[in-house]
Amino acid sequence: MALFTDMSTGSPAAYVGADVQQYFISPLFLGNDVLAKFEVMGEIKGNMYLDHFSAASKITTADNGGAFSGVQGTIYSNPQISPKRVESEIEMNGNNFYNKVKGMVLRSGTSKDNVDGTVLKQIGAEIMMQGVKADFNRQLWFADTSSLLDSTAHVAHYQVYDGIFASLLAKLADAQIVAATYSTDITNAAATAALESVYQAATAELKELPKTFYVSGKIADDYERELTSKGNTLAYADLQSGIPSLNFRGIPLVVRRDWDVTLANDFASIRQIAEEETGGTPAVGASALGARIALIADNALVVGSDYSGASVENWYNMDAKAYRWRIGYTAATVLLDAKLAVLYGN
Repeated sequence: MALFTDMSTGSPAAYVGADVQQYFISPLFLGNDVLAKFEVMGEIKGNMYLDHFSAASKITTADNGGAFSGVQGTIYSNPQISPKRVESEIEMNGNNFYNKVKGMVLRSGTSKDNVDGTVLKQIGAEIMMQGVKADFNRQLWFADTSSLLDSTAHVAHYQVYDGIFASLLAKLADAQIVAATYSTDITNAAATAALESVYQAATAELKELPKTFYVSGKIADDYERELTSKGNTLAYADLQSGIPSLNFRGIPLVVRRDWDVTLANDFASIRQIAEEETGGTPAVGASALGARIALIADNALVVGSDYSGASVENWYNMDAKAYRWRIGYTAATVLLDAKLAVLYGN
């Protein structure tokens, strides 16, 4: 009988495998639900006019002894929301996936090029929807059709429709757009000062209504440090257990840490709020403070889309030997009343 002797130096090559169902996709933090306090219209496929009636006032007068006389008690307007079409497509190479550690555990009879029916299809679908959700959140706030912002990155990733910041900048009065003067020194209580400046810039109508502060992670972190640095008993308890929710003047803060990513990475490609305050041209390329705040009355902003009815298509492309996923939907935003929001930032 032949004798086989291992003449290799070191340890024999290890057998490498992987569980067919176990995989890891790097997480992408998207922040709190951006749509929770907006008016969401999920079946808009084209332009639509919305009904808006101003509050009625000064309609009660003294009885003059004669017939009633109708007065113009409310002003009717019909702001238009015009969703724009966006689309996304990704592909994954089946051959590359097959030849790595999962090749031996794919279902029997699977082509190394066409891995339909395997875990790869599930992985691709999850990556696709995670990326689409991230883009939806980013564009919903920062998308801007302004032709003044013509950088390559802006055109490719932001110039698709007017997001919330662009919609507010187009409608708010200068007094409701506060240029940021922000300090990183906690002793200056910059976050508290910023929140206070936004509140003071709010109209009487906005102060009266249920409303929400939407803030960048930097504002939230600095505000929390300011609260817990006061050294009282409640501050000590907060340091031990954390602050479950942040409020300012009784108004809840919704923290948008995804803003921090956009402001840090793409500031040169998005509209700067500080330039709008004086009616100037939007600047591109200045340094981001990372401090942004939007105070918006609940349900005063409408998000229109046919996203709820959109379907994800997937197929195997024989020419490219790749599995592909694709989705398309419409999206747009509009503020119903110019009195119902305030912006802060640079």
